[in-house]
Amino acid sequence: MRMMDAKLRRDFKRQGYRLVGSHSAVKVCLWCKRAILDEDVCYKNTFYGINPNRCIQASVSITNCYLRCEFCWRCLDYTEPKEIENPDDPKFILDGLIAEQKEYLQGFRGNKKTDKEKFEEAMDPKHIALSLAGDATFYPKLPELIDEIHSRGMTSFVVTNGLKPDMMRKLLNHKPTQMYITIAAPDKETYLTTCNPLIPDAWERLQESLKILQKFSRRTIRLTLVKGLNMVNPEGYANLLRDLDVDFIELKAAMPMGYAQYRMTYESMPWHEEIRDFAKQICGLTDFKIIDEKENSRVVLLMREDSPDRKLRIP
Repeated sequence: MRMMDAKLRRDFKRQGYRLVGSHSAVKVCLWCKRAILDEDVCYKNTFYGINPNRCIQASVSITNCYLRCEFCWRCLDYTEPKEIENPDDPKFILDGLIAEQKEYLQGFRGNKKTDKEKFEEAMDPKHIALSLAGDATFYPKLPELIDEIHSRGMTSFVVTNGLKPDMMRKLLNHKPTQMYITIAAPDKETYLTTCNPLIPDAWERLQESLKILQKFSRRTIRLTLVKGLNMVNPEGYANLLRDLDVDFIELKAAMPMGYAQYRMTYESMPWHEEIRDFAKQICGLTDFKIIDEKENSRVVLLMREDSPDRKLRIP
């Protein structure tokens, strides 16, 4: 990967990203801030027990991806459809992500509204979500990074679009706590329109990765939905999901954040009721059920049956 030039670095910093090394970044999530102020928690807490004040939202491949999705909040002009060259060391990256997160949060120390206990907890993060931008599977040392995260008593979520099944196979021996694949369309035609892939066999690679996903410990499918674009054809989504052996399916409204605001309007962002109705349609065509939801995040969780293991036991 080429080093990020000065203009791109300035652009990321202006958007609130903290850069680490040549291809990684952290951006403190709104829900982390709200949790420190004891105002609210994110859906990852509601669904899985992750404490947002102790969660780092990060990327180890901030510009690397095979897709240019309409709802992506990146500037798609900087999409690099190739594996990272000369990658940074996993320990260096993890140390940097933790340090940048903690430095950013120092401003809450003097805030009268800050919950002191939650702030002190935030200084000892326990979760890494590799879901910020780009696709983590483009980082060739991802298996070693997962091992490094777990060696420190932290949990890990990895979100991918499933277009590098070779890395998915490598991760089977270095499993993240929870593995996600985003399905952004119910059929190939909608996929090409929604995701604008830079490789000819993207849809076929996704199908291959969905088969591999079933071998992970905690398997999650995410449907990121935009009205008038990919929030269509529930039968098509049901056909993709019906026979998959996965634990969780999240249906989530795409948000016009970052550069996505120039490609989608607020009118195309589904309301929670619309997400729930779409989820009901998929449930009616499969054996999945609505198990949980978070209205102000516009997200619904489907499972075949709820389980006491749904919420992680984190030290």
